[in-house]
This record gives sequence, structure tokens and C-alpha cells, in this order.
Amino acid sequence: MPFRRHRAERVAAQSVDRLPVDVPARYARLRRGGPRTPLPLVPLIAIGAGIGIAYVSQSAHATQATYQASNLASQQQQLRGQAGQLNDELARLESSERIVSAAQQLGMRPANRWAYVTPRPVDVIPAVPTPETAGTSSGALQQFVGALSGASGGATHGQ
Repeated sequence: MPFRRHRAERVAAQSVDRLPVDVPARYARLRRGGPRTPLPLVPLIAIGAGIGIAYVSQSAHATQATYQASNLASQQQQLRGQAGQLNDELARLESSERIVSAAQQLGMRPANRWAYVTPRPVDVIPAVPTPETAGTSSGALQQFVGALSGASGGATHGQ
């Protein structure tokens, strides 16, 4: 069977070549590049491509944001654990038993009795004018200068 078919095809091809075909010149030219796209479809194709690109871009951005959020959540969890450990260590270091034992290792010993120191009150601005400043004018500036010289231990006018 295959032999007959090939033979039949050869006979048909020869008979087609023998026929005189008069083809007009405008149809004899072959177009290259495939079919043309109608001009009104070009904007629709561009809009569709833009929407597709925007969708892919938005999906990539959402994926990246989700990845960053999960990384930040894991970092936050690690930092919380570290903060808990540091708080435990701080509480251990602040304990009075540890401080007393560290002081004894350094050669310190507890005090036998407590002593309190009371500070002496110091008047910065004298409440009563001194006899040296009583005879002069009692301006606020002179009182201020007198108070400063008295507080700093400077020499007074009468000496």
C-alpha cells in the first residue's frame, strides 16, 4: 500500500506541474511574517500586557513583604528570649546575697554601728541686709552681687 500511495502522489505532482497557471502579479507575491494584527487590537493587547505585568509585580511585592514580616517576627521572638535571659541575669546580679558575698571576698566587712551625717544649711542670699550694704542703695543688682560674693567667699567692702 505505501508504494501505491507514493506513486499516486508523484503522478499528481507531475500533472499539476504540467497545467498552465496564469497567476496575477499581485497574488504571486508572498507575505512574510505571518498575519497582520488589526490596528484596533494593539491598544487592547498593550492594556492586557500592562495589567499582567502589574499583577506579577504586585504578587512579587506581596511575597517579599510576607517574607520580611516572617523574618522580623522570628527576630522579635529571639530578642524577647534574649531579654528574658538578661532580666534573669540582672536579677541574680542585683540580689543582696551576691553583693554581700562579693564584698566579703574583696575584704569588706559589715559595719558595727551606723553613722549619719547631717549637712549644715548654708544661706545663699542673706535674709537681713548686712551693715555694709545697709547704707548704700538697696538695688536688686547690688543684693545679687553681694550674695554672690558672700557665697563664693570673696572679700567684703569693710575689711
